[in-house]
Amino acid sequence: MRRDRGNGRRSHRGGRSSRGGRSNRGRGHHSRRHPRQSAESGNQRERIAIESGDLVLIDQFMLANPQFIEKMAAVVDEDAAVKNDIIQEFGGKVITVARGTYRIERDPFAYTIVVHPEGDSVEAAELVKDATSELGDVNIDTRCLAMLDRELLDDTSLLERYQQLWFGGQDKACRDLLRDNGGAVRYGFRRDGDELVVFQVPGEDVICLWPKNIEELTAEEQPQQAAHEA
Repeated sequence: MRRDRGNGRRSHRGGRSSRGGRSNRGRGHHSRRHPRQSAESGNQRERIAIESGDLVLIDQFMLANPQFIEKMAAVVDEDAAVKNDIIQEFGGKVITVARGTYRIERDPFAYTIVVHPEGDSVEAAELVKDATSELGDVNIDTRCLAMLDRELLDDTSLLERYQQLWFGGQDKACRDLLRDNGGAVRYGFRRDGDELVVFQVPGEDVICLWPKNIEELTAEEQPQQAAHEA
């Protein structure tokens, strides 16, 4: 079975779990949206514009991390492999895909995120079954995963603006800045962070992610899911 059990995680490398993972759900019973509704709303809204052919998956905080920004600025004229190594050093992943616009299907109950070309008719559950090529993993320490074109990381002024907003406590403005520049941001699955394993459907530009300890999470959440659907 491809979904590995286990919840070992590497160090946080400076991530801010408390601020980045803040939930906007209402406190009262009647104000809280069902998780399925929230996910579907995000699925309809989020798009990723890939012009370089390289998709970056990385924790949202890393785009504000001074060490990450400094290292990326120092290699701005280097080739892609050097930049990819730095992204991986900070817990991210770079995946080569066809240029175009991609959509994201996040299922909070199946604990899956599927990234696929816009316009494709997809059944996320079937794509997950077909995703057999393992690419590595992505660490999320702030609960939110940023997805963007790698060329955006060559824009030092963009990263500096993102950093300014982040350390000013304007998390939503950070996410909006990414969206305005063709990126996307989606929640992971746990408030204290995730280690997501990344798979690809062989021969297709379809990327699937789920937690390494997915079986454990599914077992924990079954009673809560039943309560929501009752």
